[in-house]
Amino acid sequence: MNKIFQLFDLSNKTIIVAGGSGQIGFALCQILAEAGANVAIADIDTELANDKISKWEYNHKKRIKVFYLNVRDKFEVESVFEDINTHFGKLYGLINSFHFKGNTRMLDTNSNFFSKFEDYPIEAWDMVHDVNLRGAFLTTQAIVPYLKENKDGVVVNISSTYGIVSPNKSIYGNSGINSPVAYASSKAAIINFTRYIATHLADYNIRANVLSPGGVFNNQSEEFIKNYTALTPLKRMAKSEDYQGAILFLMSNASSYMTGANLIVDGGWTAW
Repeated sequence: MNKIFQLFDLSNKTIIVAGGSGQIGFALCQILAEAGANVAIADIDTELANDKISKWEYNHKKRIKVFYLNVRDKFEVESVFEDINTHFGKLYGLINSFHFKGNTRMLDTNSNFFSKFEDYPIEAWDMVHDVNLRGAFLTTQAIVPYLKENKDGVVVNISSTYGIVSPNKSIYGNSGINSPVAYASSKAAIINFTRYIATHLADYNIRANVLSPGGVFNNQSEEFIKNYTALTPLKRMAKSEDYQGAILFLMSNASSYMTGANLIVDGGWTAW
């Protein structure tokens, strides 16, 4: 095996992707499996995950298994991680790819999570942080004992450009939509949370980094796409596949001297 393959090889390494059924999350799962990893998709939407797997033309689907997970439930997280360890053996990595902006279905309320700041509902604030921040805390806390035992491991938390800069309200036009304050604050917190675990777990050869993606094309309105790309130096929105190279780098030995860092992959959005 030449040096390039050695650097990026993930053969037989078990990686949990929490939120792996999502648009970015599943693309990450695909490249990890193709690099040889055993991939555990831990997600609340198991139906979507299994549907995507069934449509994926890949010869080694046995490397991927779906587990139901509510990241807000400490005991469920611990139980599911134990099941994954039993099924695949020796946990190596965790990617927290889930995110929640707030919606009336999950909140069981008529609150408008697209409200302007002074009217933003407290129940939306609580739920967004409960999923995005508490979820990352609980999953990371659950995997650390396994990584300490193995004296090796990688954690990658997915933040957002909106964890770095404020959402630009001009791109939403008159749609009545925006990116809510709780999403920005929770994603910003993820970045420093990752720095904390990177420095406090380094003695155990556990690395932790952040991947901050930009906006991904997902059949948005023409107005939104036009406004977004006008503010992006590369003049396009991302495809989910644009993040595969970044995650392969972060999870492999190619980034062996990198911890506590935030890898921004946003087409230049935050560069000006």
